[in-house]
Amino acid sequence: MSTSTTPPTRIGLFCGSKAGASPAHILAARALAESMHAHSIHLVYGGGTTGLMGEVARTLVKLSGKDSVMGVIPSTLLGVERPGENPATKNEKHSLPRNWARRMGLGSGAAGASGKAAEPPSPEETSKLLLDSEFGHVLIVSDLQLRKKKMMELVRDGGPGSGFVALSGGIGTIDELFEVISWGGHGAHARGVCVLNVEGFWDGIIEWIKKGMEEDFVREKEVGRTILGNVKKAEDVVEWLRWYDEMRMKEREEKVIG
Repeated sequence: MSTSTTPPTRIGLFCGSKAGASPAHILAARALAESMHAHSIHLVYGGGTTGLMGEVARTLVKLSGKDSVMGVIPSTLLGVERPGENPATKNEKHSLPRNWARRMGLGSGAAGASGKAAEPPSPEETSKLLLDSEFGHVLIVSDLQLRKKKMMELVRDGGPGSGFVALSGGIGTIDELFEVISWGGHGAHARGVCVLNVEGFWDGIIEWIKKGMEEDFVREKEVGRTILGNVKKAEDVVEWLRWYDEMRMKEREEKVIG
């Protein structure tokens, strides 16, 4: 008889493949990884080994082990975000440990917030899964859109308190952040989304959202909930996402009772 198990809490991370001009960005990335380790939270990120992406992944693997990190990267970005790796060698099949899916909280009866058991990678994707001791595991996909979709699904089907956070980054980070916000507004997931606002990096975006709300172009998804959380300290990211999840569950219960 099969038993249902709770998947690990997962934080989906969007951030730069560069370190940034101020050392505060790297320090924030490291502090986020330390906070995730303290709360036994898994990381889902873009799979890069450089900049802020690499710092969070590397730090969390050192503290929590490689099973705590899942990267998702398009094959076209292997040489950019994972320098020194040859894309031509990445189509080889890799032998996975028999209990790999269970260790990662994928499949094996683990039911996420969607109410369904999270599916392990498809046979095609599994053939492109690498076991990387320094940066955790990385799933190589065909394009950027599939990367964003797979990251969203892994976080959507994570345990309580799962959600998304953006550290400082460039155009790609903005794209990922707003797509996951948009997906949430259309019901693809019900997770919280926040930014870790290092030295005011995200102030302009926060002000733009406020202006959009004033002009009735942007709206709150539901009363009492925010479209984008503005978190100032790395250690507060986990608490904010937990708060959001609790608010979501409370609203769901109130609707049922009502």
